[in-house]
Amino acid sequence: MIAITGGIAEGKSTVLEVLRKEGLRVLSADEVVKEIWQDSAILGALGELLGLPEPNKEAVTKKIVESESARHEVNRFFHPRVHRKIVNSDAEAAEIPLLFETCTQGSYSSIWVVTCGQEEQLKRLSARVGRERAEQLLDLQLPTRAKIPFADEVLRTNGTLADVHTATCHALERFRQNRLLP
Repeated sequence: MIAITGGIAEGKSTVLEVLRKEGLRVLSADEVVKEIWQDSAILGALGELLGLPEPNKEAVTKKIVESESARHEVNRFFHPRVHRKIVNSDAEAAEIPLLFETCTQGSYSSIWVVTCGQEEQLKRLSARVGRERAEQLLDLQLPTRAKIPFADEVLRTNGTLADVHTATCHALERFRQNRLLP
């Protein structure tokens, strides 16, 4: 399975969508997380873990931004569940933002790091959530430049969508040649 990783707002979902259009079965860790959030038993357990009387996504998010220890607890809670769902799926490519942070890269046959560069990443994320919040979120993440040395492919997404499509298709062709993916 191809693992697609990189930082927030760098174009991972765009690359995943290209692969879907090229006929691959794909899965997004973000979608798995959304599915897990729908489980009231899991939400209750997470609330108990964090000491939240009425757990919801907003309260958990606020808690993990404010507390590094809470962030670690949430990560220990969510990541094994997300990883199991991904590796037990029939997906051929998965978008996994925190691949290296969770030390699960060994479960995948190819690692693709998606990057648009730090300035473009900040610009994109600021447009979504505002500059201050964007900087906070980026401070919480392992910089993408730290992931690049471990990549089988590095896909740059600071060009046009057509450029991203072409680069992704070329990477897929190389993968198919090397891994015999249909």
